[in-house]
Amino acid sequence: MPVFPSSKRAAQICCALLFFASSGASIAAGFECPEIGKGEVRLSPVQAKVFTEGNSADLANEITSLIVSLKSQRPGIDYSSILNAAMAAYCPVIADAKNLSSQEKSSRIWKFEAVLRERLASQISSGGDSSILAQVDISPKVYEALRDKAASLGQTPSKYMAALLDKAASDAGQ
Repeated sequence: MPVFPSSKRAAQICCALLFFASSGASIAAGFECPEIGKGEVRLSPVQAKVFTEGNSADLANEITSLIVSLKSQRPGIDYSSILNAAMAAYCPVIADAKNLSSQEKSSRIWKFEAVLRERLASQISSGGDSSILAQVDISPKVYEALRDKAASLGQTPSKYMAALLDKAASDAGQ
């Protein structure tokens, strides 16, 4: 099973973030983002907005989309290269976010890296299956209703929800 060889690089980034956060300097003015992987991913304004304003599910979905995109653009790309490219794309977005304090910026970077590593680990454990592109926060009551309906149709909850979302997206496109 592959390991993440870039743990040392991630630790260096995190140490730099802690230094800038503790120095009291404006991170947007002095934030050091990684050079490795820079320019491999171009984020749209919509993606940047989701990264700065979205919730945890939005962040996870964008990260998964980013991983799938990189893997389709560069078949055979290793996981450390995905990590580097994603961090190099995300870091400047957060560094330039005027509405975030230094502490919030550091926290966002740490969270992004944690979710990115979790998503990469999920890709490894699934054998690289990239069919899961979205996660949605729903209440337990709604999930139970969806699960029960799926069971009555002989489907798994995820397959039933995917079919509902496919239909909704298709209907919205008309």
